[in-house]
Formats: sequence, C-alpha cells, structure tokens
Amino acid sequence: MKKLILFGALLASTFTVSAQNAGKIFNGPDNGKSFQLGSEKSSKVVLDATKAYNSNSSAAEQAFYSEEMQKKGGDFNRKFHESMKTLNNVPMAILPLKVPGSSDEIVLMQSTEDREFKDGSKQKLNLFEIFKVGKDGKISDFNQYYNIPKENEFGKTYGGKYISAKPNDPYNGRPFQFSNRGEIDMIEKFVKAYNSMDIKTFTECVADEVTIEDFDGNVMKVKKDQWPSLFAEYKSLDWRPDVILPFKLKDTDPVSGILVHASEKRVLKDGTVWEKKVNELFQFNLEGKISAVEQFSRGVKK
Repeated sequence: MKKLILFGALLASTFTVSAQNAGKIFNGPDNGKSFQLGSEKSSKVVLDATKAYNSNSSAAEQAFYSEEMQKKGGDFNRKFHESMKTLNNVPMAILPLKVPGSSDEIVLMQSTEDREFKDGSKQKLNLFEIFKVGKDGKISDFNQYYNIPKENEFGKTYGGKYISAKPNDPYNGRPFQFSNRGEIDMIEKFVKAYNSMDIKTFTECVADEVTIEDFDGNVMKVKKDQWPSLFAEYKSLDWRPDVILPFKLKDTDPVSGILVHASEKRVLKDGTVWEKKVNELFQFNLEGKISAVEQFSRGVKK
C-alpha cells in the first residue's frame, strides 16, 4: 500500500520537474498518446464529490456528475444510498492527468472505504478509482477497482473450509470458491428433462457412468443405456429446486460440486407417492457433465 502512494508521489514529482509527457495509451481513440499532469481543479471536483458521497446523499453526489452519467446511473446511485446507513471513503492519494489535445482530464484516486448497510452488514474495501472530469467540471465517467481486506465480512472470492477424514489428504483445510463453468444452466436443463422424463436431453447432461449414493446409503453406478429403465416405473416426477450452489476447492482442477436443495414428488405407476425435501450434491466433471450424486432427504409435514 505504501509503495503505491510513494509511487504516485514520485510520478507527480517527475512530471513537475521534467514538465514533459510520460506514459502511453495502448488502445482507443488516443492510442499512442502519452500523459501530462492535470489540474488541481479536477482533483478538487473528485474530492468534493467524495465528501458528498460520504454524506450518504445521492442528490449531493450526483450534483457532481454530468447529465448523461446521471441518466445512466442515477437509479442505481439512489438505490445504493437508500441501502446504506453510513459511508466513509478516505482518500490516500490523488493524481490528475490529461492527454494532450483533450479537454477532459483523468483523476486517479487511491482510498480506503468503510460501508455500513441498513441491514446490518459491514464492508471494508481498498479502492483504486479512475474519474473522467470534463471541462465543465462534471464527472462524466467512472471506473472502480477494489481489493477486499482479509477482515471483510463478505464478498471474498473464497471461504469456508474442507475438513477431510483422511489425515494425509492434501486438500484438507482448503477453502472453497464459487465455480462458474455453466453448472447452473446444466442443472436447470437437467431438472427440466427429469420432470418431463425426456431421456434424450437428460442423458446429454450426464457422464457415460454416474455414481449415485442414494437416500438410504446404497451406491450404484448407472450407465447411459440404463436410465430408461429407471424412469420406466414412474407416472410423474416433480423436482423443484430452490437453491443451486456451484463451488470448488481453491487451487485445484476445475471439477466442481453443485449443492441443490429442493422439494421432490415422485408418483409411481402403482400409485405410490414419494414426497421429500431433498439435498443433493452433484459432481460436475472436467467435461462439464454430471458424474456423481450424493442424496439426503427428510419428510414433508402436511
């Protein structure tokens, strides 16, 4: 953190002493151009906008934005402030820049921020923000990059803990992180095919062989050509998930788990009705197919 601040100060000093262009833009309409120091006026606009932001007033903050920016982000900004109890953004370093020939200036700001939501949640962020300030003194664009401190209550990219029964398991103690390889779309397709007993679509979602540990602890391996016989005993199926949660162990291959909490009702052709609340853990293999499932259930009170 200190290195970034010192770097910013050194960069500003270099610009002041040498009074020359530096740096380079690599794409867009200004491709190939360099930067010069901007004005203190632009820095003040951003700092004043930050004070307005800290007052938790959407109207006060948006007064520093261009009309176009207010149109694009006004509703989001109002809803954001309505959800907040307190905001405290503390600038650590600020640097105004400009591109030769442009009437706009760019302001870089490094800061820390504490947010307290009305619902009781608290959030800490280390921020790096880029503001575009027009010649009219209004902020016309904004980009934000953040680092989440270790002590933050939520929003981290990993968490939880895997506890193995095997003392020498190399994954023991690893945290989890969300997975995003199409698991949710696959489960929704899988559920739809299951409920309609569409064997063709159902088998498109599964591996050539699926290991199933059922609600009674029985383990079986089902090959693709065996699924039709398993569906044959049912008159209707109604599986309704209310939670789909894809995750994986941090720093491992992409194989993921998908926790699905649902209500399920099965009506057999002999009239028997099976109805439960179910938790199922699916394995999503490297090929993006369901390769295993572990099932748990409880009764449903009428």
